[in-house]
Amino acid sequence: MVRDESGVAVIAGIPLTDLAQEYGTPLFVIDEDDFRSRCREIASAFGGGGHVHYAAKAFLCSEVARWIDEEGLSLDVCTGGELAVALHANFPPERITFHGNNKSVAELTAAVKAGVAHIVLDSMTEIERLDTIAGEAGVVQDVFVRLTVGVEAHTHEFISTAHEDQKFGLSVASGAAMDAVARVFA
Repeated sequence: MVRDESGVAVIAGIPLTDLAQEYGTPLFVIDEDDFRSRCREIASAFGGGGHVHYAAKAFLCSEVARWIDEEGLSLDVCTGGELAVALHANFPPERITFHGNNKSVAELTAAVKAGVAHIVLDSMTEIERLDTIAGEAGVVQDVFVRLTVGVEAHTHEFISTAHEDQKFGLSVASGAAMDAVARVFA
């Protein structure tokens, strides 16, 4: 946050008080130039290799999806709603990865129908669901299998995502991850 000489917060050179007067509050404001600059900075850190994915759960609307597309980044969506926003904005589905646990049949069907690049699978149930959906659509869907590797990060218990007994992914230690990979390749 930048402040002008009188101490008023500004974004893209515009005092937030002016924006509040014109549009009312609450008001959500994004500096497009700053957003795009950060996209380019992150992408350039990889020297042209790899794929940088913007997490739609941070904030996604049609305009932001357009910026992400124009900057050449890929998109990580976690819900059918995020997928719908991306597709409505004509974001290329071949640069979308559909993530998120407990995806519904409708969400998986929409992702397969749209032709997303990858679907991240969190459970054997999702693997079975996707196999049925993709089979009925005549599609071989590229997937990632999310692993639980048993790392204890000593953070708040409600935000832990890699320890053994949580809802995200398949356990390496128990062998569930290997079973999942074998099922994917079956």
